[in-house]
Amino acid sequence: MLQRRSKYYRFISVLVILTLCFLLLVARPPYVEASNTGWDAALTSIEQLHDSFTALELANKQDKQQIQVLRKQNNDKLKEINSKVQLIDKVKLDKLKTEVDQTQKKYAPLLAEYTDLGKKATEARKRKDRKSVLLYELKRNRIKASANAARQEIKLKKDALTAAKKQAAAKAKIVKDALVPVQTLKKQITAENKKITDINKNKIAANKRYKAAVKQGDAVKAAAELKRIVDDVNQIHVLQKKIFEWERNIRSTIHAAETRLSR
Repeated sequence: MLQRRSKYYRFISVLVILTLCFLLLVARPPYVEASNTGWDAALTSIEQLHDSFTALELANKQDKQQIQVLRKQNNDKLKEINSKVQLIDKVKLDKLKTEVDQTQKKYAPLLAEYTDLGKKATEARKRKDRKSVLLYELKRNRIKASANAARQEIKLKKDALTAAKKQAAAKAKIVKDALVPVQTLKKQITAENKKITDINKNKIAANKRYKAAVKQGDAVKAAAELKRIVDDVNQIHVLQKKIFEWERNIRSTIHAAETRLSR
């Protein structure tokens, strides 16, 4: 009796397995019934494309990290150089500015008196007050030489400050001119990043279609969409390589500008 039941259950199990296999074969989409339809070839292609996609994604991630590190270093260095440019000859300029201020303050009372006597003499002439004109002229002429000497000293101090400012500006211009290519390179990088953004949008759309094809069991369409995704990722890879090289060029440009600071 037990042997009969065992044989019966084995028979039922075999029957169920055979039935499932039959149903799978019947349910298989018409486009995968034979290898010449491209379904099997597409499946093989998907495996290869998936490997390429994984490798490229990893490479792009590493490239992006390298770019971010280098860009931060460049931006920090650029900020440092710009700060140093602002400090070119600052000690010298501050010293000369202080001397100008102190000299002007020193002679301010004398020059104010000299100017005031001149105004009073002019007003007295208008009134035809010859006596007052004489007195004001005498007092004014008495300090005239000192006033002229004071003005000359102030002028010399100001001229020295002006010359020092021009010299500092010339030094700063040399460094700034050396940094001009950086802005051009940054614009190029911005343009490439925009391309990457657009490619990523296309990649997202292709990925949605790819997942839908997989869900439908459409290997041919899935392979086509995965191919588009791999092409997009590869384009991003190429663009990121260009961006990395441009960041390296920026680093070289900044270094060249930095060497001009000490001249």
